[in-house]
Amino acid sequence: MSKQTRNRNLMNKSGKKQKKTDGNVRGTTAPWNPADSGDNRRKSDPKRPLGRSMGKSRGIKTHGGSPNRRDFGSEAAKENWIWGHHAVKAALENPRRTHHKLLVSKTMYERLGDSIKGFPKEFKGELIKVHPSEIDDLLPDGAAHQGAALKSAPLPDHDLDAIASPAKGLIIVLDQITDPHNVGAIFRLAAAFDAKAVVLQTRGAPPLAGAVTKVAVGTVETVPHVLVTNIANSLLELQKMGWRVTGLAGEANITLQQAFQRAEAEVIVMGAEGPGLRKRVRDCCDQLAKIPMPGEAESLNVSTAAGIALYEATRNIGRDMR
Repeated sequence: MSKQTRNRNLMNKSGKKQKKTDGNVRGTTAPWNPADSGDNRRKSDPKRPLGRSMGKSRGIKTHGGSPNRRDFGSEAAKENWIWGHHAVKAALENPRRTHHKLLVSKTMYERLGDSIKGFPKEFKGELIKVHPSEIDDLLPDGAAHQGAALKSAPLPDHDLDAIASPAKGLIIVLDQITDPHNVGAIFRLAAAFDAKAVVLQTRGAPPLAGAVTKVAVGTVETVPHVLVTNIANSLLELQKMGWRVTGLAGEANITLQQAFQRAEAEVIVMGAEGPGLRKRVRDCCDQLAKIPMPGEAESLNVSTAAGIALYEATRNIGRDMR
């Protein structure tokens, strides 16, 4: 008896149908997939409530309608979400912001308090109380939202001429710095050292939302920012108004301490890590200065370098010049 005949007889005796696919004989019942198991979903995302509709997990009520996952995804793709307690609180209290939607956990709703209920103005957007895991679905992986995510319109920028007059104090200019964490850290430094503004280029600048506002810890709302189409031309305008422009460059011949002698109105220009300042931007600076580094490291993170530069400029400006 041939092998095929034996297989056919066994199939007839068992009464079970089999089908042939890709040369392999297998049963019609699909194998068990652990990815389809509720227990497996719990292991992969222990925060996600199982068997409950979004917006109603753990007894938290929703206001303004129940959000669904499809809406969350489309909103996140449009940027301008702000998350984290300090960033959201500062944005809510900024009268220059226009807010659209606030997703907040029960605990964070209580922490935000007057920022939602009327100080300095009552929140007029869509307010939805959710479980924190639902905010996880909306934001990028690893976003430390602390139970709050705010959808706002882009923050309006300021006019360079209005910021730069009178010529006194500090202004920070960012030349092609696009990393949101570095931009956020520089806003925080600008607030710490009382800079008058942060100037960014319209092309390539990260939106003042998301990771920028999270790292800035609310200072994006308090430090004026200026968007310009051409950094080099803007430096020339500042020079005409009485500002001295110093660009940071590792190959410069003078140090920051030497550059900021008799400081009064200082513009500090920071270039991106790696390429540094672009040629025309360098050519429009009054001087280039370096951070002396006697150790083995050849360069510093741009936000670290900005902190050193701001400290050197601030201690030379003097209190009476601010």
